[in-house]
Amino acid sequence: MAESRVHNQFKLTSEDHVEVKVGEEVTLPCHLSPDTSAVATTISWFKGTECIYLYKNGQVTERSGYEGRVSLITKELKRGNVSLRLRDFRRSDTGFYICQVIHGEQKDEAAVSLLVREAPISGLQYLQRETQEDKLKREASAGELVGGETSDTDPTLPLRRTNSMELPPPSMGGESSSPDSPVSPK
Repeated sequence: MAESRVHNQFKLTSEDHVEVKVGEEVTLPCHLSPDTSAVATTISWFKGTECIYLYKNGQVTERSGYEGRVSLITKELKRGNVSLRLRDFRRSDTGFYICQVIHGEQKDEAAVSLLVREAPISGLQYLQRETQEDKLKREASAGELVGGETSDTDPTLPLRRTNSMELPPPSMGGESSSPDSPVSPK
């Protein structure tokens, strides 16, 4: 659990990171500790340096692009829960979010990283989704390595071969001259 940077009569706690799939709803956790009512506080949520949500004197202001997608859990404010609920998660929503609470002369902050959770797929699912164009590109790529053709990204550059070492012929029962061969006791 990540702790806040400033220690006063209350402090904020949050998780280090939260993962979510595109299109889902996510809650960015943040709590006052000890459990103290946050109803009379100013609560700001920032994405990076940009304030996206402001709760002050019971009034809410949301930044354009977040309107109707962000909210506090107002029933939980009395118990110190200042978590931000984000609906319809988009890839552009990934990043660091900072919760800031001000009460009188006290101010505290906590941060949480919001990450995209990719749905894992099996190798079979990948092959079933692969397009014919991708299959042809794969085959052409293998042909380039064998035929010594040029790079797709820069046709003036030849492809480099990194594993073109010659192997010694297999030995016939005697001691091996290869430095990688295991040493046997005599």
